[in-house]
Parts: sequence; structure tokens; C-alpha cells
Amino acid sequence: LMACFHGYDRLLLALIPGLLAIGAASSCSRMGQTNEQAQVTRAFESWKNAMINHQTDQAMAYIPRHVDDYLNALNSGAGNSAPAANAPPSPWPGVDLLLRTALEKKVPADLRSNLTLGALMQRIADRRLFNPRDVREIALGRVLINGNRASAEVYYQGTLTALRLPFLKEGDAWKIDVMALLPYAEVLMRVDRAIKGETQAQQVDQLVSKLPSL
Repeated sequence: LMACFHGYDRLLLALIPGLLAIGAASSCSRMGQTNEQAQVTRAFESWKNAMINHQTDQAMAYIPRHVDDYLNALNSGAGNSAPAANAPPSPWPGVDLLLRTALEKKVPADLRSNLTLGALMQRIADRRLFNPRDVREIALGRVLINGNRASAEVYYQGTLTALRLPFLKEGDAWKIDVMALLPYAEVLMRVDRAIKGETQAQQVDQLVSKLPSL
């Protein structure tokens, strides 16, 4: 997977503009899929096509609603290096700090005042900061269903990666479970810090400095 992103920095930064540029590809057979597995695949393909065609509203239909709750919680803490004293400890403090700092330093006040992932992605699309090629290469392999959750193999340029893309069933619709990617990002950040001998603050400053302003 690291080879797909040409290093940790690119992978970590790719999680910020919507936490969606995952990095994987290749056509995989749909033969033998159950109805639920086929629905997961169709949901992903619909999201992918919407992203490629800059149809942000349609793309956001395949992202769970609770992602906006998370963004709003981060946004309310933008400017603070630590969460409120009465807040429970976060399971992914590094990711929280990274995204909170990115919101504070790279997202203008007018966008933060009514922040949603859809609005954030629309601004990224409007500024031509998103490269459709990053998504065009994505395709899923085998899909596994576990109740109202699912996961799928992810390919990049014909090569199976270590990443499994999580899905969540919201009502009758399958959606990409962005929040389930956060623990994975947290582990990557810890490994990256260990390799480079950086503190969390140094790492976050370095990553945010490489992001464009919206």
C-alpha cells in the first residue's frame, strides 16, 4: 500500500481532503456476488463516478451522516491543541489534532461557520485541488458482509493492497464508512513519527504545511 502513495506523507495527506482519497484500483469480477455484496459494489461505483465527474452532492449521498458530526466536533475545537477537559479521551488523538489544525489553518472562516463534508469537498472541487485520476484508479475486490457492516478488498493498478475499505448500512443504503478508516490513519501516523523521530506536534505541523489553503 505504501508504494501506491509513494511514502507515508502522501498517504496521510490524502486522508484530509474528505478522508476519501484512499488509493486502489483494477477491474475485479462481480461473478458470484450475493445481492448485498452487489449493492456494496454498486454504492462504491456510484460514489466513484460522482467524484470523477465533480458531482459532490451525489458523492456525499454515499457517506454516512455521522461524519458531519465528527467534523463539527473538530471544528468547535479548532484553535485548541487539546480537547476539552471533560471530554472523553479520543481513540485517535493524532488524527483529531491533524484535522483540527488543518481546519484552523487551511479552511477560511466562512466555510467553517457552516461546515459539512459536502461543503468541504465542494470547495476542494471548485478550487481544482482534487485530481480525478486518484479516484479513477480505484476498484473493489471481494466484498465481505457482516450484518449492517461490510468490507472490501482494495486494488491499485491491478495490485491488491493491504487496505480493506469499510462500509456501513444506513437505512437500506450502503455507504463508505469513513470513520472506520480513522484508526488505520492513527496507526500510520504513529509509525510515521517513529520512523522520522518526530513529536506529534512536529508531525502535524509538517503535514498541514503541505496542504493547500481553501
